[in-house]
Amino acid sequence: MLDVDQNALVSRADLVYRSPAKAPLEGQAIGNGRMGTMVWTTPKGSIGLQINRADVFAVNKGHIGDQAWPIGPQTGPVDYCGGCAALEFDLGGDLFVAGDSYEQRLSLHDAEVRLEANAVQARCFVSAMADVLVIEVDDQRLEPQPLRLTIWMWRNPEVKTGEHLARYAFRDLAEAVVLEQRFDEGGHHCASAVAAQVVGAEARVEARGERVRAIITAPKRGKMTLLISSAASWSPQEDVGAAALKLVEDSSARSYDALCEEHARWWHDFWARTFVHISSSDGLGDFMERVRTLHLYYMAASSRGALPPKWNGSLFITDGDVRAWGSQYWVWTTEMHYFPLLAADASDLADPYFDMYLKQLPDAQKAAEQRWEVKGALYPETTPFDGPVVLPEDAASEFRDIYFGRKPVSELSEQTRVLCSFDSSLRTVAKPEGKGPVRQYSWISHLVSSGCELAVQAWWRYRYTGDKEWLRRAYPLLRDVVEFYRHLVKKGEDGRYHVAGTNVHEDFWGAKDGIMDLAAIRGTTPLAIRAAEILKLDADLRAKWQELLDNLAPYPMGSEPEAKALTGGVLADDTWAAGYLGEVDGSHNLEDVWLNPIFPFEDWTLETRDPTVDGIAQKAVDLAPRMKMILEGADCNTAIRTPIAAVRAGRGEELPAMLASYYRAFQPMVNGWGLFEGADQAHSIEILGCISMVLQEGLLQSVSPRPGQPEVISVFPTWPKEWEAEFRLLARGGFLVTSAIRNGAVEFVELESRLGETCRLRNPWGKPCLVSQIGGTTRELDGDILRFGTKKGKLYRILPKGAPEPTPRHISPSPATGPVSYSFTLPNGTVASGVLGRGK
Repeated sequence: MLDVDQNALVSRADLVYRSPAKAPLEGQAIGNGRMGTMVWTTPKGSIGLQINRADVFAVNKGHIGDQAWPIGPQTGPVDYCGGCAALEFDLGGDLFVAGDSYEQRLSLHDAEVRLEANAVQARCFVSAMADVLVIEVDDQRLEPQPLRLTIWMWRNPEVKTGEHLARYAFRDLAEAVVLEQRFDEGGHHCASAVAAQVVGAEARVEARGERVRAIITAPKRGKMTLLISSAASWSPQEDVGAAALKLVEDSSARSYDALCEEHARWWHDFWARTFVHISSSDGLGDFMERVRTLHLYYMAASSRGALPPKWNGSLFITDGDVRAWGSQYWVWTTEMHYFPLLAADASDLADPYFDMYLKQLPDAQKAAEQRWEVKGALYPETTPFDGPVVLPEDAASEFRDIYFGRKPVSELSEQTRVLCSFDSSLRTVAKPEGKGPVRQYSWISHLVSSGCELAVQAWWRYRYTGDKEWLRRAYPLLRDVVEFYRHLVKKGEDGRYHVAGTNVHEDFWGAKDGIMDLAAIRGTTPLAIRAAEILKLDADLRAKWQELLDNLAPYPMGSEPEAKALTGGVLADDTWAAGYLGEVDGSHNLEDVWLNPIFPFEDWTLETRDPTVDGIAQKAVDLAPRMKMILEGADCNTAIRTPIAAVRAGRGEELPAMLASYYRAFQPMVNGWGLFEGADQAHSIEILGCISMVLQEGLLQSVSPRPGQPEVISVFPTWPKEWEAEFRLLARGGFLVTSAIRNGAVEFVELESRLGETCRLRNPWGKPCLVSQIGGTTRELDGDILRFGTKKGKLYRILPKGAPEPTPRHISPSPATGPVSYSFTLPNGTVASGVLGRGK
């Protein structure tokens, strides 16, 4: 029914700058998922770059030293990652100043930056096919200038910090520059190299001390090409400099256009997978559509390598080694990048994310034993890229004594303190932040539900793709995080299983029956049972898991005295509370933890249809403190999941206000990157991921009444009446769904069945419908849920009976021609606004 001009639609989100970025962080990002850079300009006529990689880490979990914590320039001087080389490309003259002749455009459809100033044009991209940045300059000035590409490193050539050694050196070549850096500590080795060469012009290499090299061309009118490559390795035997140089040599025989055509083909195929098109009279819907497009672009540009991008800075840091919050991964912030990818039919972009955590499973199993004295797998909220630290047994015993309050922190030995100083969950005993006799508790010290969040997402991936081999690979994660909880819980005198001494994320420390733990158990255990059934594994465990579910303590309610005693932990008597008072009183970082049964654990959905639980869930959303703050336009960026829970609860009419307010709260720059975690290279697209997820869940939900049960597809379940939209998104069960809404009415539903599963579609019209297989038979169905079998690879169209078939239409909106913005008045009169791009 819908023919989409993907070039025009995606180009609505192009970033157009009519004046130079005020700071490098405002630049435009290009990357291929392994290698990336911001692109920015300076008034003196130069283009700034920093080559970064997703697989370059100065340290691993074996590092003996401090973590960069909590924010600001790192206190642990070697806790950094990504940076490979700084570059400045000087074109000569005062080119890049605001005016009619200046434009810098990031074309999302082609993943290419195009610059124009006076009589000079430049364009560049990081090849989707190889780790090469390609730059073409067309200098049509009457008096062309020599061009200078300067490459340097911000550190001294050798820096030794404790047992850690960071080194770099240049290779002296006649026409190219190669910069190699190496990091070594204990058994950790990581090396990277950047190579650069000019094609199509006479050039020479100039050395300026140990830290700087420059490639200088003779003045030439017309075009020339620069090739800048990178490579990295964990092996001391690999010659990364030679690998980077070969990438340059392989590309040098091909023209810019030939390289770009191959590169753009990958991106065009990527954009063709799904689409979202939104329009609203005030422009807010259009703006948020652009936000989703921008998020998908940034993820495709940063998440195709061996490791996922860091949430703080990604592949696009601009200030050397500085990276506030350091090199470790937080599940809470990282997963927000990935939540929207499955419905966007981009599960391949989640491979680095899942691969990293699945590889950590053996150490997560050891962490469960060492830190909690139980079997299963513990995924701490924060870990180095290679997993939680495994301690020597004597140090692990000493850690547990303090962790469980059996000994005071003051009795920690210096040897164990050093071993615990880097890993975020261990450092709570090395550098305690709590007060009084329970100093071992801190923000994430006793948070144990993160592994279940990963397991739930792994199940989602299976349900979106139907990939049984993926399920077989992910099953040990599901199994072991459930086993962790099964061994952690204790059966009380009431015959129920209870959890004690854990954190309810960062908010409540050392609580009893924290809602996050109970939701994690209820949301994950049925999935482990179902996965084991599908794979015909662990029949004995399935019975034990079911017994755990059958006898698990209920969610704490606001009416209970112990819940009221947990400061801030009660919303109302008749709705969920955060937990019961344990060892630490008070709220530490206000988050709407009450909403975890809604998202991500899906213990309640719009399909649950239980009047009692429905009322509790809806009231929890009504009274969630961060929800109220969002609608009032207050600074509420810590409530990253609240809008998702709200859209899962059907709050369509509140959607515009939520999105308008929430985007503003993250202090977004003109390129969409938020600064809410600080300006010291901690810029993040967390907000873009949140908004993308909210939009997609407003357009299409495919959720189960209860975890592990068959999903029901619902189109426009949470959508404002005044917004018109068309979309094509992937639903669980492998259904590629296309639909449109105008004037508050759904026009049609089309489904492509990739797996041949039974479809369960919530009736969008509340009347009898005709379900037609394209090229096949038509049947009439009625009821709240339209249930029908499908055949793999076939397309189905659903329309209300008696309605005329809609006329197919072409979607071809106008591309961005300048900055785009919105201004929205919230219910209390506060104005929320945002802009993408730069004006004159």
